Amino acid sequence: AANDAIEIHWEQWGRACDLGGRMSFTHLLRLVAKAVARDGEALVRLVRGRDLPYGLALQVLDIDRLDESLNRQGSGNAIRQGVELDSSGRAVALWVKTRHPGENYAVSAAEYERVPAADILHVFLPERPEQVRGYTWLHAVLLDSAQLAKFIESAVIAARVGASKIAALERSEDSLDQAALLGDSVSNGNLSMNVEAGELFELPPGYTLNSWNPDYPHQNFDSFLKACLRGIASGLDVAAHNLTGDMTEVNYSSARIAELAEREEWMALQSWFIASVVRPIFKEWLSIALLRGDVTFPMSGKALPFDRFDKFYLAARFQGRRWQWVDPRAEVEAAQLLIENGLSSRTEIAAAQGREFDDVVDELEQEEKRLRESGLRAPPPAAEPAEPAELPEADPEAEERSHARKMEITRAAAPAVNVTVTPPNITFNQAAIRVDVPPAEVTVTPPVIHNEISVEPTPIQIAAPEIRNEITVEPTPVTLEANIDMPPVQVQLPSRRTETLVERDANGNISRATQLEQDA
Repeated sequence: AANDAIEIHWEQWGRACDLGGRMSFTHLLRLVAKAVARDGEALVRLVRGRDLPYGLALQVLDIDRLDESLNRQGSGNAIRQGVELDSSGRAVALWVKTRHPGENYAVSAAEYERVPAADILHVFLPERPEQVRGYTWLHAVLLDSAQLAKFIESAVIAARVGASKIAALERSEDSLDQAALLGDSVSNGNLSMNVEAGELFELPPGYTLNSWNPDYPHQNFDSFLKACLRGIASGLDVAAHNLTGDMTEVNYSSARIAELAEREEWMALQSWFIASVVRPIFKEWLSIALLRGDVTFPMSGKALPFDRFDKFYLAARFQGRRWQWVDPRAEVEAAQLLIENGLSSRTEIAAAQGREFDDVVDELEQEEKRLRESGLRAPPPAAEPAEPAELPEADPEAEERSHARKMEITRAAAPAVNVTVTPPNITFNQAAIRVDVPPAEVTVTPPVIHNEISVEPTPIQIAAPEIRNEITVEPTPVTLEANIDMPPVQVQLPSRRTETLVERDANGNISRATQLEQDA
């Protein structure tokens, strides 16, 4: 219930978490991720206030506010590229410009604001030791991309020239005087002509027309462009067909290999992004929301206690997005085999699809309940008893070996006989003393006989054993003493013997048991 309550309030806060009120939490995270990939780093400021929803809001700042030229060294902390570091190299504050550098305002001098590290997230992916600022993820392909852009521009210009069908006029030496007669068509002694589509014209005497057809676009243009794009894709750790959108030379196997390598890189970046951005924001929001009593149960309205903060925070799990395959049936069958062989769990399979197993179970339970309430699904039938399996044909040799090796009959020891003796009634009268001793009541527990027979699944004819149990009970003499002047009376009970006869049928089961009691 606490987990559901936290998820509900976290979702509500995410709809209005932006300080400027322009985007949701999901959009804000996408903006931060793009800024880190493009600029190498991003700034997210944590703004606290009583009038804010749940007491917290987020403000994304342009990285240009962090001046890389601000460097100071003193006796205390040092400032490197706008980041204040202590003696151990930990960032304790950021010196952020109060105005964006691109704003056209008359400012006499740059103004900075010291923001503690607890109030702002400086997001970047470290690649070197003692790195305090990030750099773009495109650094490995910047030069190649610039060269490729220039090549494509030149190829486009050459293709436009080739499509224009340019021609050259060639004249002989005796045509010089005639060229002067053409008036405005002669420039610096050279004849020029502009023609339109479908126009027919006559050249002056002494002139010939030579057409110029440049060979562009060249037939090797596509192969060269693909080679350049593959190199750029390798530098960005992405699949070439995803970068270019060209699927002409891709089959299922090659696409799967490339997709797996790329998705491993994306999942590593997701783990880093969750640990660097999402979890710190969630920790700050949860602590403030619990202190304010804003996280309440949906039904009762009772607020969650702040003393459970560590449990709630450590139990929180954030799942990155996942991807579907072209052949989902093969993936589902593979997942089923992993679960059946104990090599994976349903929780792991659900996480691989970007889902949480608890949510999947809750959804299935709600769907099943809703279907039964609407009458679209009947309750499950009661389980029928399993029919006994048919016995195979008998094997005489196996029957003899089984009978000699596995048949064991265990006779349990007869339990102790419980003997109950009722004290005699003694009646005194004036004439004589009469002692009435009733018969002794003897309770004998029948012996328990355990017969354990392990045989092959073939019917075995077992001769009915004859078991004879003889139990002899010696009663204890009972001595009665009376408070009269007479010798003690001693009563001797007769000895009894019980005989049990057990008869069994051909299958070894007890068919009849007979008990005989008589004096010994």
